[in-house]
Amino acid sequence: MSPNLSERAQSITVWWGLAFMYIFGFTLYWLLHMMPPPTAMLTEAEVGAFYLTHAFDIKLGAMVSSWVSAFMVPFSVVAAIQLARLEKQDNPTGVPAWSILAFAGGILMSMFLVFPPIVWGVAAFTAERSPGLTTILHELGMLTLTTTDQFYIFQMIPIAIVSLTRKHDEFSAFPRWLGYFTLWAALAFEVGALAFMFKDGPFSWNGVLVFWMPLVVFGSWVTVTSLVMLRALGRQSLEKRILQGSSVNAADVRV
Repeated sequence: MSPNLSERAQSITVWWGLAFMYIFGFTLYWLLHMMPPPTAMLTEAEVGAFYLTHAFDIKLGAMVSSWVSAFMVPFSVVAAIQLARLEKQDNPTGVPAWSILAFAGGILMSMFLVFPPIVWGVAAFTAERSPGLTTILHELGMLTLTTTDQFYIFQMIPIAIVSLTRKHDEFSAFPRWLGYFTLWAALAFEVGALAFMFKDGPFSWNGVLVFWMPLVVFGSWVTVTSLVMLRALGRQSLEKRILQGSSVNAADVRV
């Protein structure tokens, strides 16, 4: 068995999640027409007309999202493995509690990325129904996407704590600066719940503080964290090969 099989599998898993995230973003913009989101000030008739106009695109977007919207699952698996690696360094016989919490938070987080496209797809499935019913579905999808902050913190806070408190080596996937970045990202998400209270302005579901800031922060955080983990996995693989006496070429040394 290849000595770097685990690291290779983890790297593939990270790229898998990262690719699916960008496909999901493309789908949110081009097919679901929810980026930017329609304003919460639309009347029932206007919401009904929106779904009649974009019915095919939205159904197609819901279909594509059915394949890619759970992208936080592969990301969370690798993040938990890498967190456990650091926790085990400090306490080899203990239970890696932060890793387990981060894994659970990340998996549960994915529910609220999976659910909105399903609801929008249902709204578009029979777009000629009563606009009032379509509006209920539309609002459920939008508010699910923007206000569901419940589980993000349970992945981000463990990553931040481990990054800021655990001993690090050159093979760590969670440097100290990433802990500060993760704390800032976690705080940015918590604004989303305010969308329940506003239909217009920066705190509405299409507002700067509820939609655009979390969107940019989330995409940046997942991308940056994925790239840091990939770099660390390359170094861990190289370390393992050196320790086991495998050949190392010049390209590996530059990882």
